[in-house]
Amino acid sequence: MRKLIWILIFAAGCASPQPPAVNVHDGRGYCALCHEWHDESQMRWPIEYKGRTYRFCDPNCRVAFENNPEKFLKDPRFNPGAGSEGQGDGK
Repeated sequence: MRKLIWILIFAAGCASPQPPAVNVHDGRGYCALCHEWHDESQMRWPIEYKGRTYRFCDPNCRVAFENNPEKFLKDPRFNPGAGSEGQGDGK
């Protein structure tokens, strides 16, 4: 029964619209934890930090960010405006 509940929670999270995020642009999102670009639909683990929303490709990436957010906010692909402007070359 517990497994079924988790599956239903996961399915509900996947189906719900995701909030706009700092690290998602033009249908693609950059996950600073795994250093990869993903389709926007894969970036379904949001978190709000200092009034800004960031989305992650995996719940483990989100937890790692929660444990040390300042480490990852230095990457301009993840946090535009944190250094050089823009989101890189998208690769």
